[in-house]
Amino acid sequence: MKTRSKKTTKATATKKETPEQDSITAKELAASVAAPPHVFVLPKGASSEARIITLPDPASSSPSRYLVCPEKGFYEFTRVAAPKKACRSWLLAPQNNGDAKIENSERQEDSEEQEPEGYVLEKPDMFVATPIDPLFVLLPLLVGGEAGSYLTFSDFVFATEKEGLAQLQQLLRQNTFAKLEKSMEARIGVICDCLDMGDGEDKMYKLSASKLATVLLSKANNMVKRGLPISMEERFVKQALEVPVLSIRRGESSVSIAPEDATSVPSSDNTATGTSQESSTSTSTVTSNNTTTSTAASSVATTPVEAQPADDIANLLRVRTGLDFLVTSYVAPSLHTAIQDVCKSSVSSVDFAPLDKHLEHVAGLKKQAQVLRSLSDNISRKRGADDDEEALDKAEAKRKKKEEDEIKKKNMSRGVQQLAKADTSGMKKLSSFFTKAPPKKKA
Repeated sequence: MKTRSKKTTKATATKKETPEQDSITAKELAASVAAPPHVFVLPKGASSEARIITLPDPASSSPSRYLVCPEKGFYEFTRVAAPKKACRSWLLAPQNNGDAKIENSERQEDSEEQEPEGYVLEKPDMFVATPIDPLFVLLPLLVGGEAGSYLTFSDFVFATEKEGLAQLQQLLRQNTFAKLEKSMEARIGVICDCLDMGDGEDKMYKLSASKLATVLLSKANNMVKRGLPISMEERFVKQALEVPVLSIRRGESSVSIAPEDATSVPSSDNTATGTSQESSTSTSTVTSNNTTTSTAASSVATTPVEAQPADDIANLLRVRTGLDFLVTSYVAPSLHTAIQDVCKSSVSSVDFAPLDKHLEHVAGLKKQAQVLRSLSDNISRKRGADDDEEALDKAEAKRKKKEEDEIKKKNMSRGVQQLAKADTSGMKKLSSFFTKAPPKKKA
């Protein structure tokens, strides 16, 4: 058997024989690093001897990073991050100076050109070094160990049993950090009771809760003078001093129903006004054709109970907000109660008694407002219950009617269903043909 087939041309043969030369080469990215670097913003003019060390956190005693400079002191790192919804990252590239370019060009004359190495950070976090008072760094040392006894500065720093101080001890043993050690000892004397042994060199210290509270109050006052952040001002000051609306004034009105020829009698009003709630009633009586009708109506208006608090109360609350922030962030939990007791005593430089009294008054007003709100909610629920019952009855009737219609449709035959769809407009009913004939008229 012979079949017809086309002969292969030279062009198609060459296409099949030669492989494709246009191949796409994709550049592979480097694998991610388990411990990527971080972006730090260090203070301007810091010494070259500055080091980043690990110290226990003043509040939680957890290990934290600090920058220690022999000239400028201690710095803590504040993490600044972009919102989670924002897709951002850091692109780090080497800095190319003019001299470096010349050297690289001379070195790479005989070798192939190399691309500059860079780095991409997935998380756009930045750590800013902000100054911190050394007394907060020393505060965990004064609390632990032999608390309540007089010890020298070297005993607190070098002979303490607290962990996490090896790097600080190593730095303070160097001659370049001698100035920093003196400044630390000067700050420890501000919050401690000092005992001089007589030689003028070795002084012994013991932590004083009253001096610590005084230092924290002065720092809180400085925060208020510079201005609290907007978020703290809104949440902890304005919301706390908001006075609820409590007094309800009911206006008098009368409604009378009478025919046109009726004579009306003047109404008598009785009004009673209270501190938290005002109520009034009014009645009107109309007599006509031995018929008496009495009705009453009222209108509601709200007015604030008290004006806004004075600036002194607001400033006291700002000082307390700043104090609470400092105590929570930089003081160990074991000292919180002692500081609060000192602030409430007569030794404190700031008297918070007017603030406490005003906050108690505002709390009582808020409680009364909550009670009134619950009463109004109960009344609205009772009114809504009747409406709900009517709606349920209507829905139940509609559901029953729908079920009956479905049952009728199931019992109907197919022919009846088809006839029901027919257009019968203008046609007589079948029953009209079986009615009695009208009587014939007599001639």
